[in-house]
Amino acid sequence: MDYFNYEKLIVKGFYINYEAGFIRRGLFGSILLFLAKNISINPFKFQIIFEVILIAFLMYLIIKDFYKYKIQPYILFGSFMLLNIIAYKMFFTLDVFMFIFFILQMNLINKINTFNIKIITINLTSIFMILIHEAYFIFTFFPILYLLNVNSLSAQNIKKLFLLFPSFIVFLLVGICFNGFGVDINVIINSWGEFGTMHLKEIGELYWVFNSSDEVIMWKIPIFKSHPIYLLGFLLNTILIFFCMLIYLNKNFQSKSNNIFTFLMCQYIAIILISLIAVDYVRWFWLSNIITIFTLIYVKTNNGFLKIVNLKLTNKLYSVNKFILLFIGLPLGASWSPTQFIYTMPIKHFFDFGKRFLLLF
Repeated sequence: MDYFNYEKLIVKGFYINYEAGFIRRGLFGSILLFLAKNISINPFKFQIIFEVILIAFLMYLIIKDFYKYKIQPYILFGSFMLLNIIAYKMFFTLDVFMFIFFILQMNLINKINTFNIKIITINLTSIFMILIHEAYFIFTFFPILYLLNVNSLSAQNIKKLFLLFPSFIVFLLVGICFNGFGVDINVIINSWGEFGTMHLKEIGELYWVFNSSDEVIMWKIPIFKSHPIYLLGFLLNTILIFFCMLIYLNKNFQSKSNNIFTFLMCQYIAIILISLIAVDYVRWFWLSNIITIFTLIYVKTNNGFLKIVNLKLTNKLYSVNKFILLFIGLPLGASWSPTQFIYTMPIKHFFDFGKRFLLLF
């Protein structure tokens, strides 16, 4: 029952604002603060309602599109999809908002026929979201290239890459130059004080935004420094998840795209890159994978993506993949170990749920 506590719906990242000066991830909080002061809304209740709507919309999109396009839903039970972010109370973050925003961005891009307007729209919408969370650029860069039908390194496609430069520059500036300082958190907390103090404790846990340390850099994390073999385990774990996703995508989207391998490889390079400097591993896997699936859902047929590999897999392998999925664990954050791998396997979650259910009787 603790998971469904009212306070769990307080998404701390939504409350970062610019009251202490320009800082990464502060745009949404500044908009929320402006609305609270000028429309007399309770920002905490507004954010909770907003989060509930986002989650409901996420569930609606999954159910609607998986049914409409006859996509097998078993992948959602993977440790690298919804299962572990729900099991370990990581669901209520900015990630759902980033995903929903990307869906809206994709639909908007698909409706624009004029190329110049399309590029301007991509940059403006991406910059808006980068100012809310800089990781948005990392996980949507390759999907946007896919939507733009970048299928080679021709002069025309290099031009498309160059035209995305404004959003790339904003991403670099926000991620490198505007991290803020430890004292800024007090200014931000105080800015919300006039609306009540009930949820300020949750907001106070934002210290990790302002006090990045060596403990978030993968090769300096204590457990990885003490056990270098665990870094190899992390990589092998990632490769295993990659192939599980590849088999699944090839089964469900092979008639729509011949370039799934390359697209997924680029997405997993993005996961590895952000995992090097940010320890929320479970979030990066699920966010990248759900964005990948929905990119393939909404992308126009015949769009390409660096045509390199076209896979032909057997039906037996597709069936075995469903079974393998139950035994794939996932690094949760700040560490990886064989114990953690086993502890996060879907089969263990199902076993624990069944055991708790039987104890009710």
